[in-house]
Amino acid sequence: MNFRNPVVAVWTFAIYTAIGVFFALHQHLDDLIFNPSMHLNERFLYELSGAWSAMLMLPFLNAVVRRFPITRKTIPAAILANLAGYVIYTLGHTTINDFFRFALAPIFGVSGEQIFGFFRELPSEAANDIVYYGMVVATLYLINRFLEMQEISKKLAEARLENLRLQLQPHFLFNTLNAISSVMYEDVAKADSMLAKVSEFMRYVLDSSGVQSVNLDEELRVERMYVDIMKTRLERNLMLTIDVDDEAREAMVPFMLLQPLLENSIRHGMGSTRSSIDLAVGVARSNGSTIIRVTDDGVGYAPGATHGIGLSNVASRLEYMYGDRASFAIEPLTGGGTVATLRFPYTEGSR
Repeated sequence: MNFRNPVVAVWTFAIYTAIGVFFALHQHLDDLIFNPSMHLNERFLYELSGAWSAMLMLPFLNAVVRRFPITRKTIPAAILANLAGYVIYTLGHTTINDFFRFALAPIFGVSGEQIFGFFRELPSEAANDIVYYGMVVATLYLINRFLEMQEISKKLAEARLENLRLQLQPHFLFNTLNAISSVMYEDVAKADSMLAKVSEFMRYVLDSSGVQSVNLDEELRVERMYVDIMKTRLERNLMLTIDVDDEAREAMVPFMLLQPLLENSIRHGMGSTRSSIDLAVGVARSNGSTIIRVTDDGVGYAPGATHGIGLSNVASRLEYMYGDRASFAIEPLTGGGTVATLRFPYTEGSR
């Protein structure tokens, strides 16, 4: 745990204060019967000073836990470290507790408190601290282990996402080079133009290495570059229309999420009989979600068709990034053509 984090610090103070108040009220109920000479303000002084002094020792306990983790190979070292840690803790806790009682006594209206009286309290405090030390250290071990597992899971998810993102580059490059090869001997100028545009496109993609989400403008820019490459191959037989609602212009989207969809529309939408195809990208915002529709007027989508690398990549990235809060569907359009619909949580970024 990071006790330097302001949020963690505030919550820790609130929890220990609540514990001190609870024990003060609990002890006061006993005092009403068994020790009526003990006033409530005295109980608050003793219990709050004890709670706050224990709180101040938490970073030390956390340091022991982090420095001496419990594994098969480190159990002896961890036991010795915690034995030494207990001794240091109980001395520190008792000393700080004594100082708090002396310093706060006037505020709580309690008289007669003396500084450095902890030597007479040390045996009883040490006995109580055995139980407290064991409970807190065990809790810190569990919390730190949980946080470590969370961090490992996060890094694993990031690695999987990066692997999915990187899959697109060789997949795209192979298909594009194959397209260039098909026109190289027929039209050298066109092939040269495509190579120049591919070079610019790949430079931009490689410069964005490690980026998972980008502003919508950046995503649409890279998709325009991709369509421009394909347009050079298909001459004027490819058109792209983009329509973005004003409420969705600041949306953050997964980088290169739309490229496999556009590629799929071009490759399969054209079929063997079409000489042209119109593509459209529509972006909207609804009920806290970003909704993107990629449509084409091609030969249509066959229900039940299996997804290739590109479309499977799209589905996997959405699942890893958003879980069940995202959806992805491809359906045929009435009258011909296909629509791919993406829905994922709306997040905002700077343009």
